[in-house]
Amino acid sequence: MMGIKQTARRCMAAAISVCLCAVVSAARMPQPMPVIVSRRSALSDLPQADSPHTEAAQQVKLTMTSKINPTGYHWPLDDNEKTWIPMGKDLTLYVKGKSAFSGLYIKFQKPCEWTVTLPDGTTLPGGQNGMIHEWLPLGQSVETLELHLPKGAMLCDVYAFTDGTLPDWVQTWEPPCEEADLMVMTTHSDDELLWFGGALPYYAGELGYKVQVVYMTNHFSETIRCHEQINGLWTVGVRQYPIITDQFPDKPATRNYDYAVDYYGYDNVLSFQVEMLRRFRPKVIIAQDIKGEYGHGAHIINVKTLMDALELTDDPTAFPDSAEKYGTCKVQKVYLHLWPEHTVVMDWDNMPLSRFGGKTALDMAKRGFACHVSQQDHFFVSDTGKYDCRKFGLAYTNVGWDTPDSNDMFEHVVWSEESPGEEAAPTVISASDGEVSPSDAMTGRGYKQMAAIAGITVVSVTVVGVIVLFMCRKKKK
Repeated sequence: MMGIKQTARRCMAAAISVCLCAVVSAARMPQPMPVIVSRRSALSDLPQADSPHTEAAQQVKLTMTSKINPTGYHWPLDDNEKTWIPMGKDLTLYVKGKSAFSGLYIKFQKPCEWTVTLPDGTTLPGGQNGMIHEWLPLGQSVETLELHLPKGAMLCDVYAFTDGTLPDWVQTWEPPCEEADLMVMTTHSDDELLWFGGALPYYAGELGYKVQVVYMTNHFSETIRCHEQINGLWTVGVRQYPIITDQFPDKPATRNYDYAVDYYGYDNVLSFQVEMLRRFRPKVIIAQDIKGEYGHGAHIINVKTLMDALELTDDPTAFPDSAEKYGTCKVQKVYLHLWPEHTVVMDWDNMPLSRFGGKTALDMAKRGFACHVSQQDHFFVSDTGKYDCRKFGLAYTNVGWDTPDSNDMFEHVVWSEESPGEEAAPTVISASDGEVSPSDAMTGRGYKQMAAIAGITVVSVTVVGVIVLFMCRKKKK
């Protein structure tokens, strides 16, 4: 009889021990990444967009002449973004290929509108969206064409390709968003990677959100920075062309806030901010540190005017021109880098991106910043220290404050414009192959269910053990 009682007690103790371990394990399991609403539509794996062709496009060697220079131009064919010449007057360049080609890839130092005339008289426009790197499919194969440039055009490089899948370095930009899921409001070329880390490769490249990058200043007068800017965005998966206004050229003296206010004009920047918010109607905005990161005056005026603009966008009497053009709106959430309240920590280095071969969001931020060759001796992307690119705070919201430690910038965002207050059914992006699968990640509710089941099991086993002991004692009597 004593052996039966000991066996029952041992079984009960062992069962309780196992179940308690299960409860503890469930409680200690690392919390999953926030469940993300997928916004990806027809985009294929990066970096090259979908192509109906299976064969690689071939680059075609070109020659370029004009009536004033029949011997030819060499700088647009040297594959060097640092070489460009402004047109002294309207100019037509005669482009001839060594063989037939069906598309042009053209780079300019500064945006301009230009046209191409094909041998059959077809005219194709370019430069309509302010792009300095632009791919123009011709719709037919030709061996010659005319490239018409306006006075002042700053032509850098011209390439031609046959039909087929283009090389990764050919940037097939899409126009700016009509409406943005996320707006990245940044000041200078490279700020979008230095201070925001993996935000662009994660939200634009991996998840396919509609991301609009807006720069307050431009670098058109600098030899290479405007090209580094576009190349960096393309590298991290941004596909909607950024807004780069010619209204506010970068100037070193604007490091001083008072000078920045005098030089740019506070109301001028405020008007620009209101117009951008009304035009793109973003759900979430990421912007820079209110203190200018390291005290840069242009950074400060950019963020201060943004925060003021948030209170004006739904007032049609405030800057009525943009209200008439775009209508009024209200932004849902704004996160500022290093904002000390309602904080989120986006752990970019623990976010592997399937669409970038498993590299993390931080890896891709560093790769994008590597395109900014001219800035390598001055800055670097850091996920530690004073300028930690992981740290943000929710500085403005119309949809409620975040759940503590949720670290999800799109928490509470209203996705359906037709049904205000209702959120779209979430799906999860797989960390393995990038396909959407509802079973790729366990939600927080799933962990709670595991713990509940384990607890019920403990109670059940304990009851059974007590019953066994009671029956043994009864039999002994």
